[in-house]
Amino acid sequence: MAAGKSSLRITAFQQAMHPAALRHARPAPQQDALALHTLDERHVRQAPLGRWACAAPGGVAWVSVADGVASSPCADLASRSFLQVLHRASPAAARQLPGLVRHARLDWRARYLKPRTRGAACTLASLLVADGQVCAVNSGDARIWRLRPQADGSVQWRQLSRDHTAWQQMLDDGEADAAQADAYASIYQGLLHCLVLDADDDLDEDADESAAQEDDWLHIWHGQAALGDAYLLATDGLHGVLTDAQMQALWQVADAPPGKLQALHDAYRRAGAQDDVSVVLLDIGA
Repeated sequence: MAAGKSSLRITAFQQAMHPAALRHARPAPQQDALALHTLDERHVRQAPLGRWACAAPGGVAWVSVADGVASSPCADLASRSFLQVLHRASPAAARQLPGLVRHARLDWRARYLKPRTRGAACTLASLLVADGQVCAVNSGDARIWRLRPQADGSVQWRQLSRDHTAWQQMLDDGEADAAQADAYASIYQGLLHCLVLDADDDLDEDADESAAQEDDWLHIWHGQAALGDAYLLATDGLHGVLTDAQMQALWQVADAPPGKLQALHDAYRRAGAQDDVSVVLLDIGA
């Protein structure tokens, strides 16, 4: 059943990596950022530890997570500033999201590209729901899943995003098998694409906001919202320590959506909080 202007509920958490995971004496700033955007409010968060919840009236919600690439300069600025630029827009339709990201990339470069910030980079996962339509985009290894309840009480997990990593490219090219992930995936997790503050020649000043074509650096998915669906967005701090099977098992055991999200947060902590993490759940109720 299509969702239309059903009740939308957003729950999110964010945490900086545990000090024990740092490989240098000086604490690093939180390099993740997340954005919560409804018809009534919009916020970009970048906190060492935080948890947020809000309703999204009118059947419209836009949520994003971004992870500053640790090996780049000003990683915390990269994630925060890109979301600030992106979420200045007020889209009227879900299909506008790819164009908004393309234009934000241009504006971001114009506003923030300086000698000291050149090369600053971040990943992105962003999802927009409006009038029952959904668009999900990602760049880098931030992920988006659709969680759809089944008649037998189980939940079908579908990954809507595509990792822009060497490992994923090897899988796509048939050069590796998913069964080899435990042995080789961590070796080939280098990013092939993400958002970078640089004077790239491929930035199209005349980008069409409604263009639906996919770029090398931007994966796009369009769909229709259904009652009971939930959408989960996460930076790699979550799926870097929890497998898909572990996340699905935790989700199945917990009760309401906030409890399910708490179960993921608790498991992330038990795994050592080895990386910054930002997770957003968008739940489509009746």
